Amino acid sequence: MVENRRLGVMTRGHHRLLLLLVAATSCLLGTAWSSVLVADLAMTRMVELNAGAPFCELYHDRGVIQRMVLGSDPKKVRQISGNLVADLEETCKASRSKGKNQSASAGIMYPGTNWCGPGNRAKSYDDLGPHALEDACCREHDHCPQTIEPQQCIHGICNKSPFTRSHCDCDAKFRRCLQTINTEVANTLGALFFNVIQVTCFKERRPCSQWQRNGYTESEWAKICSQFKFQPSDKYVPLMPLNI
Repeated sequence: MVENRRLGVMTRGHHRLLLLLVAATSCLLGTAWSSVLVADLAMTRMVELNAGAPFCELYHDRGVIQRMVLGSDPKKVRQISGNLVADLEETCKASRSKGKNQSASAGIMYPGTNWCGPGNRAKSYDDLGPHALEDACCREHDHCPQTIEPQQCIHGICNKSPFTRSHCDCDAKFRRCLQTINTEVANTLGALFFNVIQVTCFKERRPCSQWQRNGYTESEWAKICSQFKFQPSDKYVPLMPLNI
């Protein structure tokens, strides 16, 4: 994976909304994968985003949509304008046309953005999609100055996941950025990233004293007394819900 922070080839934060479609730890709708349901306000059309290729399912039966929406965790359901659902449907159709033999890292780029997905498709750092405000939030998170790459160890902690981990300050800033915009797209992205993917970040913690290290070998206390620790990022809650 080649990193290029300015030209947007594939940044270290590429996990961010691959993100849109990463397997989370909880189950939804009786499946082994976590999903998010994005429906229009009348519940006549819906896109289910999930972790397995082709990464989404389309629904147009109102009865089925209502049962799925009403029976799901509200944190994993978004109802947005019909035109935004239509955009997401087109993105889903394009992904489904590629079939199930896609890499898990392929994912879906959120429609109308160049940075809110696996990697980015920007031609330059200043290249933002039509949803420019939301896209700028994703771009900033992509360029988090403190990250831990997959299989990388720093300061006594190791990232054994297949996704890049960001410092908790970057995740918090990303959350505030989306909350401040408070649009349907921003709140949908926030729900996808923080409530479905259940992101893990890392932050500093107080080092151990010499007394606390007694009884442990050097390798043991190096792990126990690491300068950083992993923790789940806080959930996303819109500052002022726009619907439901």
